[in-house]
This record gives sequence, C-alpha cells and structure tokens, in this order.
Amino acid sequence: MCAEARLAGVLEILGLSDTATVSAFPATPTPWASTYSVAGDGIRRVARLIDLEFAEEGVVPTEFRAAQVLGKHGIGPRVEYADPVSGVLVMDEILGAPATRPIVHWQALSLARVLRELHTLDMDGEPRLHEGKINSARSGVARLTPRIPELAIYSEASERFDSLRAELGQLGVEDRLCHNDLNRGNVLFDGMRAWLIDFDHLGFGDPLYDLANAMLSLGIEGVLLEKFLEAYFDRPVEASEAARLELMACLVLLRYGLSALSLVPDHLHDRMGTWTSEMLGDPFDFARRENEEVGWLVFRLSLSFTHAGLARLEAGPATRAAGTLGLPGAWA
Repeated sequence: MCAEARLAGVLEILGLSDTATVSAFPATPTPWASTYSVAGDGIRRVARLIDLEFAEEGVVPTEFRAAQVLGKHGIGPRVEYADPVSGVLVMDEILGAPATRPIVHWQALSLARVLRELHTLDMDGEPRLHEGKINSARSGVARLTPRIPELAIYSEASERFDSLRAELGQLGVEDRLCHNDLNRGNVLFDGMRAWLIDFDHLGFGDPLYDLANAMLSLGIEGVLLEKFLEAYFDRPVEASEAARLELMACLVLLRYGLSALSLVPDHLHDRMGTWTSEMLGDPFDFARRENEEVGWLVFRLSLSFTHAGLARLEAGPATRAAGTLGLPGAWA
C-alpha cells in the first residue's frame, strides 16, 4: 500500500479525513521512512510512515513500542496511534526546533535531565536496534571497500571501531536504555525543555554514548560541558567517567562515518573514489554546498566523520583516557 493510501486510512480512523491539512516534511537520506505534519481538530500531529520493504523483521514493532514508552514518560512526543503491521505511527507534534550549535546553558541542562530520565527506564526485551544498524553499516563497508581502493580508510575505521567497542565492553558498565542517534535533528527544544524524537536506533548500551553523541552534535564543550555533566550525574564527573566519555566520542564519530557511507545512493558509488581532502569539514554541519545533491552530502559527511574519528582516537586525550581505564588494546 502506498504512503498516501496508508496515511488516508489512518486519518479516517482518527476522524480527521475531512478536516486535516497534511504536508510532507523534507525528505531525508534514509529511504525507509517518510514523515508528514497533520493539522486537524486544533491539534498538530506527526505521522511517520515506514517503508516495510526496507524494514528488518521485528524492527518496526520495537521502534513503535519505544516511541510509546518514551511518549508515556514525557521524553518523546505522546503517541496517538501505532500500527507496526502497516508501518504507521502518529504522534503529537513538538512545537519546537533543533537548536543552533552550540546550544545554550538552559538547553544543555534540560537535555541532561531528559537523558538521565531516559537512562532509568526499562523496556521489555532489552531492544538493541542500534546493533542491527551497526552490523548493516559494517557489511556495507565490507562490500564497498574492495571495489574502491580510495576508500581504504573505511576498512581501518571499521577495524578500529570494532577494537574500541570491544575494549570498552570489557569495562562491565551496566547497560541502560539509550537513544543512540542524538544528531541535532533528533533533539528538539520548545522554549522550555528538550524533547527526543526518532527511535529507530534505540537500544541498551553504555549511557555515556548518548552523552558523547550530544556533546559532539550540539557543540557542548568547556564550562558548558562541565555543567551538562553535573546536571546529568547530579555531582561532578569522575575521572573514569570523563575518560569513558572521551572514548565514546571517538566511537560516535566512527560509527556515524561507517553508517553514513552505507546511506550513499548506489548511483554515486562510481564517483566515490574521486574524493579529495577539500571535502572534509565539520561532520556535524549538515548544510549542503552549492549545487550539491543530498547523496553526495552524505558521502562528504561520512568522510568527515571517519577522518575526525580516527584523528580523535590518535590524539592525546584519547590515549590518556585509555590509560586511565587500563585499555591499551585499541592503541596497540
């Protein structure tokens, strides 16, 4: 069933078929979901439609269940309708927007409190949607790099990512429910507080991954980072936590680099070997350059994430963090 027919059916179920105004949100590089704004009966809603052809078994029910759990606890928008069989999710629309980087003091404190609440929640089945995303990205890298020698850096990034993740896994940190994809577009601020959206990477893992992700994507650094971490922990951060945060930042960058490569459309693969250092930049600057198609932007960001991740992993702070935690393996 096409997206328009599915959406029309849900509007009829909700009693909005004659009154609602529907408009599509801008398309994203991910082919498996489209999003619509639905205004009717004085309420603004968001409808998320999943293309089930691209969905792996069990992923959509888990994502929709996560949205309901987080909506119930006020971390994400309230869910009004969820049907994983047809791939349709309808939520309240958050009347806010992503923040400008770097975020300001009250935004950082609000986000810290929201993440602390998220990391206390339980969820049946201990979902790990992010693991499926990671495995898919790594498989994509393994298929591409033998064909395009100029992408050899991705083989190195994949190996370093696996090694670092294994090293951090030896620390025995208790897994918590995490968002795992806190790019700037997935954190909204409505003037009073932070909200999280898009839960297709949600899963149990080290909660400092979320903190590192937010730190990087939202430009939280210096004194603001200290305040952010104090608000999250309700105390000053400990040396071992600061060390873990630094290494998680490396993991975030490498994972985004590998994941973004897997999203580059097939028709651009033949051009990827022509990349140059001039394409590198701030990996969290998602603005398109003049006449740049979205797929090439994704590739450029992938390169920037990957180079930034490897550079950060080789830098002094990461080396010292590994020493603090007694993790020499990833640097051997």
